[in-house]
Amino acid sequence: MMQHLFISPSSVQSPRWREAFPEARWAESARPAPQTLAWLLLQDETALEQLRDWAALGYPVVAMTRLESADEARDAIAAGARGYVHYLAAAPLLQQLAQVVSLGGVWIGPELMQKLILVARPAAPRSANPQQLAVLTPREQSVAQAVADGKTNKEVARELQITERTVKAHLGAIFEKLGVRDRLQLVLLLGGQS
Repeated sequence: MMQHLFISPSSVQSPRWREAFPEARWAESARPAPQTLAWLLLQDETALEQLRDWAALGYPVVAMTRLESADEARDAIAAGARGYVHYLAAAPLLQQLAQVVSLGGVWIGPELMQKLILVARPAAPRSANPQQLAVLTPREQSVAQAVADGKTNKEVARELQITERTVKAHLGAIFEKLGVRDRLQLVLLLGGQS
């Protein structure tokens, strides 16, 4: 079972941390132990260096922030963070994030994901490589292209007149068939950047 360690100054804590993980520990500075998910509040450049060092040692780290930004999220993920979240996030969201990370995934909020996808897209118009899409059904191709265009699941569902649950099912099949882990990798693949 994964332990949780929240690292932040005593002046910056949230009761939601304990609500999400009653057995969690808190410290102003500490080094995570094996089987521990470290939740590190990003305050300055030294926090990013600390995150980078811990990630290099194989510790899963979630970057917490006081003010979400696409640039900070990109820097945190590039430094090795397995998640990026506002430090006042609701307990169920923290639990969901921990579950994604424990299963080997990377988690950031949907709005930030959309911003990162739009930043990652090439400036010039592009179309997906037909050979890459040939393994997908026509509906999966439509879903993949809509996601590559930066649309949310809700927008894709509305556009294709299907449910969000169906969009999620199609995305699961698309990820598996194309050998990608997430939306960002899908965008990069379809943009010819992988």
